[in-house]
Amino acid sequence: MTNHPSKPKKEAAQFALQGISLGVAILFCAILIELNNLGLNFSVSSIITIHQENPLMWLMDAMPIIIPILSVVHRRGLSLIAQAKDLKKEVAERSQKINEQKIFYESLVNNSPVAIVTMDAYQKIISINDAFSNLFQYTEEEIKYKSLDDIIARDEDVVQAYKFTSQVLEGGKIHGIGKRQRKDGSLVDVEIYGVPILVDQKRIGVLGMYIDITDRIKAEETIKKSELRFRSLFHDSPISMWEFDFSNLKNYLENLAFSSPDELKIFLEKLSTLEKEFPTLITVLDANQATLLLFKAADLHQLKKEFDDIFIDQSVSAIQHIIISLYSGSRQIETEFTFRTLDNILIHTIVRLSLVAGNENNWARVYVSIIDITERKWTEERLRYLSMRDSMTCLFNRAFFESELTRLSQAQVFPISIIIGDLDNLKRVNDTYGHNAGDALICKTASLFIESFRSEDIIARLGGDEFAVIIPHLEESVVQKILARLRKKIDEYNTTQENPGMRINISLGTATAESNFETEELFKLADQRMYQEKNGKRK
Repeated sequence: MTNHPSKPKKEAAQFALQGISLGVAILFCAILIELNNLGLNFSVSSIITIHQENPLMWLMDAMPIIIPILSVVHRRGLSLIAQAKDLKKEVAERSQKINEQKIFYESLVNNSPVAIVTMDAYQKIISINDAFSNLFQYTEEEIKYKSLDDIIARDEDVVQAYKFTSQVLEGGKIHGIGKRQRKDGSLVDVEIYGVPILVDQKRIGVLGMYIDITDRIKAEETIKKSELRFRSLFHDSPISMWEFDFSNLKNYLENLAFSSPDELKIFLEKLSTLEKEFPTLITVLDANQATLLLFKAADLHQLKKEFDDIFIDQSVSAIQHIIISLYSGSRQIETEFTFRTLDNILIHTIVRLSLVAGNENNWARVYVSIIDITERKWTEERLRYLSMRDSMTCLFNRAFFESELTRLSQAQVFPISIIIGDLDNLKRVNDTYGHNAGDALICKTASLFIESFRSEDIIARLGGDEFAVIIPHLEESVVQKILARLRKKIDEYNTTQENPGMRINISLGTATAESNFETEELFKLADQRMYQEKNGKRK
């Protein structure tokens, strides 16, 4: 506790005044006693006489001076004793705190999972903790007061170890990675930290810490090997592989601040230039050789430069699906995608997109694989085409005709007309000239039907010698004109045939519905009218 500077002086003055008062009182009493003993009256001459008779009176004269001095000295002594006690107490408390800090530090070091070694200013080991013993297999007794670098650094690592130590002894802090040797000669990968120990700004030693990173190094090597394997698979894959950065796309969507995927969907559907906007928001980081071959690019540079050109109108629905799926939180997406190669060939593909783990929040790394299904697509289209077409004439077949008639009826398409045609002389041509001639007659009839009707009309061969046409959205009077045009084309063809037996003889019937109708009834009515015409020819 600190006293106010003026307080000791004030107390000393008070004790001095008290001493003076006491000294004067003692002197006065002594004079009175001596005067009484000698029977003298109080006077100056009497006082001189008692001093002559008793030399001790001269000492008594000094009492007003001696007693204050003794009082002050006594008080100062008491104060020094008190200060000494306080100082002793403070020293004890500080010693206890220092001891507690020492115990805490030793506990912290000894129980630390990190290997810690304390060295003096000459790099001699003073102490090690249990983690150090476990890591390097030495006890403290075995290596105490020895040079650390000479014990755990191999010959090829000594230079690095000495360099680290010198830096710390010069007051610096070090951090590095290296290999150190255990007692049994095995090596361990360690991360090394070193700091100087300072007392009153004077370096008295070094604190070294070693973290075993063997498992981490192995994991990093495994990851590196996996990365190399992945890169090898990536670049050598026969499938088109891409690495993209979609972060600009994510930022773009966040800035739009839609409240739901449905709002985003509406926005994308209204965006007429989506196939041009999308490639500007994503960045090609890498692509493999199969990609260059698929898109007919000379190299990666050309692919990046002309990247925008591979997206077309047919790409829009797939782009929408990808963007909405990512926005909704999907991490893996698959969709069919139509591209255009750099030499202007359309290709149909399956695109598989995966967000790389750790990039879910920024879309900075996206892997994409593209499988070319153009041949399969054309095969499917061919099979679909064949499934609804007559193989001889390439007209629609009966199954497609019936399904379209049902669909148009359910869709309430009016007016709608049906024309039924049946060759009158096919059997005679087959019997007289052979089936090849009959097939030629059927094909020529089909071509005349195609020439006479619109592209949106459904022209079908129902089988054998029977043909049918569905004509939507035309009034009956217009249909009759089209029917007349067909008859005219047939007549014109027949005039070119020198062999009367190879002319086209066909009976036609038509029926039109202006409102709700039963498909079966409408077909039956057209069929009846066709037979009426056929029967009329036989009379």
